[in-house]
Amino acid sequence: MAARAPGMPLPSRRQALWFWVRIRLLTARRIVQDAFDPQVRTWRRVPSGASRLRDAPVLAEVRSPLWTDGRPDEFALVAGKVHNLRLARQAFDGLELPAAGLLSFWQQLGRATRRRGYVPGREVREGCVVPTLAGGLCQLSNALATAAHRAGMALPERHAHTARPEGAAPGAHDAIDATVLWKHIDLRVRADMPWRLEVAMDADELVVRVRAFAAAPPAGRRTIAIDAVPRTGRVQAAAPPVARGCLSCDETACFRHAPQRAGTVDALAARATLLEGVPPELAQAAAADPRLAPGRWVLPHAVTPGQRALVARRRAPEGGEVMPPGAAARLLAWRRAWHLRRHARSPGRRQAGILQGQAWQARQAARALRPADVALLVDQAYLPTLWIDGALAGRRLDVWMPALPMREIARRLDAAAQVWPDEPSLADFRPDPACAEAEWQALRQAGRIFTAHHAVAQWARETLSAEVVELPWQCPPAAATRGPAASPPLVVLLSSALPRKGSRELAAALRHLQQDGRATRLGVLGSPPALDDPHWAGLPCVPLGYRSDWRAQARAAVLPAHVEHSPRAALQALAAGLPVIATPACGLPPQPGLTLVPAGDVAALAQALRPHAG
Repeated sequence: MAARAPGMPLPSRRQALWFWVRIRLLTARRIVQDAFDPQVRTWRRVPSGASRLRDAPVLAEVRSPLWTDGRPDEFALVAGKVHNLRLARQAFDGLELPAAGLLSFWQQLGRATRRRGYVPGREVREGCVVPTLAGGLCQLSNALATAAHRAGMALPERHAHTARPEGAAPGAHDAIDATVLWKHIDLRVRADMPWRLEVAMDADELVVRVRAFAAAPPAGRRTIAIDAVPRTGRVQAAAPPVARGCLSCDETACFRHAPQRAGTVDALAARATLLEGVPPELAQAAAADPRLAPGRWVLPHAVTPGQRALVARRRAPEGGEVMPPGAAARLLAWRRAWHLRRHARSPGRRQAGILQGQAWQARQAARALRPADVALLVDQAYLPTLWIDGALAGRRLDVWMPALPMREIARRLDAAAQVWPDEPSLADFRPDPACAEAEWQALRQAGRIFTAHHAVAQWARETLSAEVVELPWQCPPAAATRGPAASPPLVVLLSSALPRKGSRELAAALRHLQQDGRATRLGVLGSPPALDDPHWAGLPCVPLGYRSDWRAQARAAVLPAHVEHSPRAALQALAAGLPVIATPACGLPPQPGLTLVPAGDVAALAQALRPHAG
């Protein structure tokens, strides 16, 4: 096992103390200098939708791997580095600078502290790779400097590393080495044209792009040399020496030697599951297939000891860990419940409240993630918030997807609203476009899609490149207990009488049957139609409720929905041997006892109901 970098003496505590004092003196001097320099400022991030440079050509793009630049037994520090990059990229992604504007790395990022979420990562210091808070940010500064160099920009300030960590692959021939250390060792970039900076992370790479409406730099344009140090003018004759890390170095006499913190990728890499609840389909699949084991469960909704025990005992697979409740989780549950009760009579605002509550839960769940959580299984409801907040960057992503994406649901509701323009509830709410776009981008990054919804599985196979795992619906068996035949026969709507559940089409189909002399009563499990609704005038409607014995009374069940995420009542009806008429949007695969009709097709719905009418 090799020791530290050649030519580097063994560090001592006295040297470390002097380093600490010297760094703080230099930092204080730089803070004072920057306070009186009008060029050093923080630039505003501009969303892509509001950017004038979003369609500008890419002058430079730099890709650097996230997980292949360290020894396997230093995985803890590599994971910390990726976590720190995940936080830092939020300060740089979407920056737009005017011509001659100066970008200072530290002025833009601010001080990286533990309170802001930064964790120990890797830092090259005096020939060693030292575990340091917020270590690893140099990967971002290197990529930024290289992209700026390739785009023909100036680097008024840049500093090179003294050594290269063991396991780090050498960069491209024109890669720029640019280290940073708060706040006196900075990276500064200036261009003679307006430009936009984009910083992205997927599961494997950090990507830095520079966009601008400018031609490529002409041949011979003066740029910073790759191997030059701008402040001193010195040129490095050779690549920097290779440095060993404190977790794996064999210099046991060094006071920084810390082998107890070392650990391999296989031992430390973890998987976390962030769900609104634990769907029985996913729990059953995880129990049957070890490859689908969810790892650590993060369930922000389980906020009381009783709920947590119930989830852990009955719904979470054996060995699953439920996030501790805590005061923050309880406050979140109360806040969400109050918000939903407040807007209970306004469907549009209530739906907006549901999305807002899911965003609160997503952020609560994200706080429980650890840097070593390199693989996530995430509830679809959490995707927009986690994507916008950057919590998914640098991680492998699988998705539990019980519903179509928001943009597809909006498209289907828009089509229904064109057929029924006098029905305001079909158009009373649409998600924020930025939220829908974030969900779409997250789905495109997913490696696997898990769903029990047949229509969602079909859509994902046709649209996404991810592996789609369609799980069978889980429903407890129900005995087919039938009461005496009622007259006229009872058909049960397996939802509330809402237009998005197909109530308009159902009313029209029942009226067609009534005109043909076929009498039918309609039972509604959820909220019945309004008494003053003219579309239901003259149609017998019986409110039943989900806890009634509706399976024993009904001749058939119907769910002609435009949008349906969880057809549990339809599954119960099929399990009891009751004929079910539904649309493909309900997510049920073809099977005996199920009649599928196109959503919005009144004639097909009436024809399917005809054998069950009087």
